[in-house]
Amino acid sequence: MKRNRKNRVTFTDQMVLWGFGIAVVYWLLDSFMSIFLSQEGALLERIFGPDFSEIWTRLIVLCLFIIFGSHAQFTMNERRQAAEKMERDRATRERFQRLLSPGLAEMVVSGQLTVEKGGANRFATVLFVDIRGFTAMSENTEAAELLQLLNEYYEMVVEVVFRFEGTVDKFIGDAIMVIWGAPVAHADDPVRAVRAALNIKQSLVGFNHKREADGKEPLRIGMGLNTGQLVAGYIGSSQTMSYSVIGDTVNTAARLCSAAEAGQIIISDNTHQHVNAVVESRVLAPLQAKGKFNPIRIYNVTGPQ
Repeated sequence: MKRNRKNRVTFTDQMVLWGFGIAVVYWLLDSFMSIFLSQEGALLERIFGPDFSEIWTRLIVLCLFIIFGSHAQFTMNERRQAAEKMERDRATRERFQRLLSPGLAEMVVSGQLTVEKGGANRFATVLFVDIRGFTAMSENTEAAELLQLLNEYYEMVVEVVFRFEGTVDKFIGDAIMVIWGAPVAHADDPVRAVRAALNIKQSLVGFNHKREADGKEPLRIGMGLNTGQLVAGYIGSSQTMSYSVIGDTVNTAARLCSAAEAGQIIISDNTHQHVNAVVESRVLAPLQAKGKFNPIRIYNVTGPQ
């Protein structure tokens, strides 16, 4: 549909140029015929006419040709630039709507929000959400049904994430990675992230009620959050790139998620310092995470205050 409309616009522009060109050629031929066929009068008189009224008429026609041609060219240039901008905006909107809420994606398209194309140090909170027992579930479920389950589950999770203006970084099988603080930063990003985790946990209750009513096995999830410095930017090859974050903060959040039992929301001490005034939590035994020399002080978030 868009290609057909573009072809029609291009055809219309070409017809305008052809019409203008034919009119100019006609005017030139008429003038030259008057010059060479007429043997009377001086050269200027034969070009512009024998009297003032005819001179004035031909000058007006010449000026109209110039004005019309300039306007037509200007209009076509403006239309082409507008079409190119619409195409760029469409591509940008499609790319960022996969990561950001619709409102934030529109801000990126309109230029109100800038996403750095190079790496940038950011202070952010990372959330990992993972389904427990998914491997065993997948062994006893048809592939089409499993894919439908994941799509419905992710629809529920992403709706909550966008409500709290988080950024969906990636889907990793049955896990999802979400960021608060990149590319969009808020003063209360850790609080938004933990509240989103609590809302995901609550939404899963209703999600599982529907599954159980249909005689299906409920989903169980574990979540891990960590806050700190990381590097954000576009990662990939020259042919395909995606916005993501890397760093020890991300790795630690993934370790916390792996350690979380079904129904737990495990947060690091870094995150706890920013949210302890708004959530109820219980301190757990320090976690000796893979790749970490010192144990990590962790908490299980049990609900809002």
